[in-house]
Amino acid sequence: MLPLRQIVTLGSVVAFICFLYARTAGTFRERVVIKPVPDIERAGNATLGFEKVLVIGLKDRSDKKDAITLQSSLTGFGVEWIEGIRGDEVSDKAIPMGMDRKILSANNIGSWRGHMNAVRSVIERNLSSALIMEDDVDWDIHLRSQLPEFARGIRSISNISLSTPQLSPYGDDWDVLWPGHCGEVLPENDDRRYVISNDETVAPKSHQPWLMALKDYPEKTRIIHKTGAPICTFAYAVSSRGAQKILWALALQGSNLAFDNALAYFCRDGYLNIKCFSVQPMLFFHHRPAGATDKDSDIQNGDGGVIREKGFTENIVWSTRLNIEKLLTGSTDYVMQW
Repeated sequence: MLPLRQIVTLGSVVAFICFLYARTAGTFRERVVIKPVPDIERAGNATLGFEKVLVIGLKDRSDKKDAITLQSSLTGFGVEWIEGIRGDEVSDKAIPMGMDRKILSANNIGSWRGHMNAVRSVIERNLSSALIMEDDVDWDIHLRSQLPEFARGIRSISNISLSTPQLSPYGDDWDVLWPGHCGEVLPENDDRRYVISNDETVAPKSHQPWLMALKDYPEKTRIIHKTGAPICTFAYAVSSRGAQKILWALALQGSNLAFDNALAYFCRDGYLNIKCFSVQPMLFFHHRPAGATDKDSDIQNGDGGVIREKGFTENIVWSTRLNIEKLLTGSTDYVMQW
């Protein structure tokens, strides 16, 4: 049995240690937990820096829904679905004054209405922002690493410091971001550019000859700029403010242009002081799967009877769709298109 003096001394030591722990434990916990993530890094989160990721798809295209659900799951983000609309489902009474059924095809009208429903849902749900994708889109397996640099570029040309707190990692002064298109031009009278150099996810220039804005830049260069007039709406984001402007201009007033062209001219002309930004080369592009080519589009008619032996996605170096088996098995020997 220990002498009384040793027991007292040992008790004092234990008490002192407990006292120190009580004094420092809270501080230690704070140092571990309070570790702020750089604002732009939120662009690589499970909703890609937006409040929601929405995908428009026709109910009967379960094949496309399967593919997008699997692709997004394997690359670490979640999606919600907006049911697509066929043109004959749109009532004549719902066609705005600026739109003429004799000019636009039924497929174009259905596509327009599907996009309007997605945009309207942003307002109905009081979302701060949403990325809206079409159901045949593909992206690089490194997407969540690409987007923080895209966010840095948007904030740079918007003149928003990285140290300024913002609701969105992309800054809070935009209406439309257009990372998924099939061609773009540089805007007139606006020379703001954010240049990303030595980007390994950029396809060789020989495989993107139609992106003329990049002809004077070195290989592996990506640029972010004010929107000129993109074609295709494979993936675009709207802020709540942007959704309101689009619903007014393109749903209530309408246009006799296909939806992607109508949105492009809306951005180009700056109606309602809309602020739109694009990236070249794009970060999203539509995938062409193996099989019958007439399955590719629900808007345009395909080449009847033609079979594609191998799927591909233009402009995407490490296509998610082409790497599904690798991602499922944990292999890092990824399929690289170029």
